[in-house]
Amino acid sequence: MEQYIHTLIASDSAFVPQSMQVAQFFETLTTNYHFRIISDSRFQPGIRVMKPSGRFRMGANPMTGETLSIPISDHIKIERFVDVEPTVEGLENYDVLVSGEWMPEGQPVVLLTIDRIPFDGSYLCAASCHVRPKPISTSCWDKFASPNGPSVPDFGELCETSHRTGIFSHPWTGKAIEVPDAGCARFWIEFEFGRFLRPKMANSLNVLNPELVARIEECFGTNLVQGWRYW
Repeated sequence: MEQYIHTLIASDSAFVPQSMQVAQFFETLTTNYHFRIISDSRFQPGIRVMKPSGRFRMGANPMTGETLSIPISDHIKIERFVDVEPTVEGLENYDVLVSGEWMPEGQPVVLLTIDRIPFDGSYLCAASCHVRPKPISTSCWDKFASPNGPSVPDFGELCETSHRTGIFSHPWTGKAIEVPDAGCARFWIEFEFGRFLRPKMANSLNVLNPELVARIEECFGTNLVQGWRYW
C-alpha cells in the first residue's frame, strides 16, 4: 500500500446528493476548515470533473489475453465551485476532484509515517465526491497483506445492496474491521493523502475530526460512515 485514501460513505446505499450540495461541500472545506486549493501542475490540477465520454479504448487482459473495452472519461477543468453545479446537474456517474493541502490549523486527521512518527507540516490532499448509477462495493480488503481473509467484492465493483456491512483491513495490522452500513453505496467522499502516510488509530476507522464529519453530514443531509481504500 502506497497511498492511503480515507472515505466517507453514505449509509443509505441509494442516496445521491444534489449538485448544489456537492459544490457547498467544497466551499465548506475551503472556507471553514483551512483546505487550500493548489492548481499549479498536472499533478495538482485544481478543480476538475470526470464523467463518462461514451468512448472506449480497446486493450487486452495481460493474464488471459481477453479483449477488453475500457471506458474513457472526459476531464473538465473548472475554476470555481459554483461551476460544479451546472457541470454535473442531471448526471448519474461522475467524480468531482479538488487538489490542495490542509493547513496545520485545520488538519482533519493525525497522519503518521510508516515508522509511526507523526508527519510534520501541511498535508497534501485530493478531496473528491463520487456518484455512480448503481451501488458499488465500498469495502476494502487488502488481499496482498491478508490473502486468507474474508471474501468481499473489491472496492468499485457492482455490489448487492444486501452487503450492508463494510469489511476493511486494518491499515496497520491487517486485521478485519467491520463497519455497519459501509458495504456499498452510490455516493461517497474521498480524502487522498500523500504517499506512505496512514492515520493514527486504534481499532476504529473513525479518525476524522468529529466536527468536520458532522458539518459534512449537515451539508449533504445524510448520515456518513468512515472507511478507507488504497492504491
